[in-house]
Amino acid sequence: MRLRNRTLEIDLVLPSFAARDAIGYHTLKLQELIRSLGIGSEIYADEIKGELRGLARPVGALTHQGHHPSRYIVYQASTGSPVVRSLMNRKEPLLINFHNITPKDILGRWDIGVGMVVGAGLKQLSVLKERISGAISVSEYNRWCLKQEGITQNSLVASPFIPISRHLVTRSQYSPLKEGKSGSRWLFVGRVAPNKAQHDIVKAFSAYLKGWDSSAKLTLVGPVSSQSYADSLKELIKELDLEDRVHVTGPVDNAALEEQYGRATVFVCLSDHEGFGFPVIEALSHSLPVVAFASTAVPETLGDAGVLLSSKEPLHVAAAVALIESGPTLREQLRTNARDTLVRYSPEAARRENLSALQALVPEMADYL
Repeated sequence: MRLRNRTLEIDLVLPSFAARDAIGYHTLKLQELIRSLGIGSEIYADEIKGELRGLARPVGALTHQGHHPSRYIVYQASTGSPVVRSLMNRKEPLLINFHNITPKDILGRWDIGVGMVVGAGLKQLSVLKERISGAISVSEYNRWCLKQEGITQNSLVASPFIPISRHLVTRSQYSPLKEGKSGSRWLFVGRVAPNKAQHDIVKAFSAYLKGWDSSAKLTLVGPVSSQSYADSLKELIKELDLEDRVHVTGPVDNAALEEQYGRATVFVCLSDHEGFGFPVIEALSHSLPVVAFASTAVPETLGDAGVLLSSKEPLHVAAAVALIESGPTLREQLRTNARDTLVRYSPEAARRENLSALQALVPEMADYL
């Protein structure tokens, strides 16, 4: 019988650790998985927000520690960050968990500062390349992106842990018909940012109001990450005279988000760039039909569980929504297809895939299994 090497540690490092954040949630669940095996694991972040302050340590605490011969470091790569300097100076094997970095040309048009940060993220990947001993991407698209940066050694894919509530709002609880209302209820959840393309959703929604359903409403949920883009979006809504039809909520808590998913009749995603697309899976879990632009990782994530569009032309999007809203057979078929997708991205599947990936990249884990 082999003796366990009880000094093995797999620490997780990320730029920002925040509540109700997909990467933060994934990091917590990954730590939970590692610790469940009896392996040590700490979270280090450059920025630790709100109630998560007691669950992570500042990156500086890692910087001041000496080399640990049985430690692996997993960097949650998603943007440019000062933490990379600390990682470059360490001797432990470095793995990256890649969540994608939005191309700077998409963001830089609206916010030079944000564009510089994401641009730095890609440069940092290049700098880290020689230090990286393995990579776990959350989608095949992300693995392809790493390949474009020359990162191919031990490059694997494992689906992320997704923050899907175990107690979902049912369609009957917030049915517009049940409440005596009429009209389609469009929903999109995501940061107000250029790559999320909320402006294209607004244009498509305007076409839908004029051509199909004058009583429809659109709700856009999510925090602002580009103020200049948010201001432009507000002006567009005003210009199209949609202020009484489009509601931009800003960030909401979990209860309010559940309510928004429950009240909606269709989820519309027209993002230009997604490394995965967490809200798409959340929408499916709430039995919402999804209409999405087939860009980047979205087709891989959604599959045949929704309607994928090759064009964001407003009438094209509006017609797709109208087809779903007037077609109970199509809606039911999408719901049936969604069941397989939800199994594919279940917590159990994420645990299994991430464990397998870590085992492949950390040979010492064999002593813990």
